[in-house]
Amino acid sequence: MSTAQVDKARAERAQWAVAAAFFVVGLVLSAWFTQIPQFKARLGLGDGILGVALLCPAAGALISMQAAGRLARRYGSAPLLRLATAAVGVTMVAVGAAPGFAAFAIGLVIFGLADGMCDVSMNAHAVAVEAALGRPILQRMHAAFSLGALLGAISGALATWARVTPLGYLAGVAAGAVLIALIAATRLLPAAADRAPVPHRPQQPGRRARNRGVGWSPFVIALGLLGAGCLLAEGAAQSWAAVFLRDQRHATPTLATAAYLVFTAVQLCGRLTGDRLHQYLGPVRLVRAGAGVAAAGLCLELLPPAPAAAICGVGVYSLGLSVLVPIIFGAVGHGSAERHDSASVTEAVAKFTTVSYLGYLLGPAAIGWLAQAVGLTWALTSVFVVLAAVFGCSGLAASARPGREEAAGETPAGGVGQVHPEAAS
Repeated sequence: MSTAQVDKARAERAQWAVAAAFFVVGLVLSAWFTQIPQFKARLGLGDGILGVALLCPAAGALISMQAAGRLARRYGSAPLLRLATAAVGVTMVAVGAAPGFAAFAIGLVIFGLADGMCDVSMNAHAVAVEAALGRPILQRMHAAFSLGALLGAISGALATWARVTPLGYLAGVAAGAVLIALIAATRLLPAAADRAPVPHRPQQPGRRARNRGVGWSPFVIALGLLGAGCLLAEGAAQSWAAVFLRDQRHATPTLATAAYLVFTAVQLCGRLTGDRLHQYLGPVRLVRAGAGVAAAGLCLELLPPAPAAAICGVGVYSLGLSVLVPIIFGAVGHGSAERHDSASVTEAVAKFTTVSYLGYLLGPAAIGWLAQAVGLTWALTSVFVVLAAVFGCSGLAASARPGREEAAGETPAGGVGQVHPEAAS
């Protein structure tokens, strides 16, 4: 069996390992979200103090994302992913065991550090697997995250109904997450797949000039803003759809709460079929189609007065959005590999994640501020502008085509899916 065949066989196994990492992160995050009301009551936190606490994981994630790219570039994304996925589960136990606000906040910061490391390393490793296989897989990886989030939401609701303590529930989730992470860790690609090689001779001036653009390049920033727009649109639905149904369409509390479940379930279904659509339509046309479907869903949500129509609109909106973020992650990774080398992918993904993550953090708050001034319906209407911008900038996703690097030059023996230096020129 040839080296290329062995590498591809290992890549086939590695895609399941990366999917397990996405599943673990989605499960733990969703489990944590379901327990927030319990923590609020147990620790006696007011709304303002709780709001401060909820910023702690975001702050930790943004900090660790800056280091994750450099660490993965030096050591490879696989070792970082092994450590980060186990840490996500362990740190959640520390959050559950917090006796007071200070320990609670510190635990959330540490959890955010692990989550940020996971976000960068699992997406970077997925790009390496996708490059080795020569076909799209990122949609399915993000579908695994959605599946984990769905399971976390259901199990969290059941735990609350059964009066399981937050510590007991989160400890159980963490034990399962760590077990999955340890089993999957052995099937990841070798560290050399996207690790920067140790130079044996002085770097050539041309290569040094190219590598200066790794990270905060115009290419990464532009895609980061595109990703921020997509995540802003996702956050608008996740944070405000239930409120819109309750306040503007006078839906029952149960029906309003179902909006999040519908959004997550449809997102999972969309991502399970997204890789085939990617291969059939290509990345640019799929981004345009996704933005168009999301805009149609937003119309269905906002225009008819019936709550049932609004719920259907949330589903159509989620279907359109579901394919966008995975494609843009692929565009960042494969585009960076083409412009520099495969070792540059982790740093590019880290910077992209930082910019796009800000859209997810600030988007729901911006909708709230706008709703205060013009009303929630008009505030949600502003998302049409974001979707129009995503449609207009869809050409930026053209580099999300795995296999182009290998077509430009042979895969070197040094690592799976690694780009030959001359092929990145």
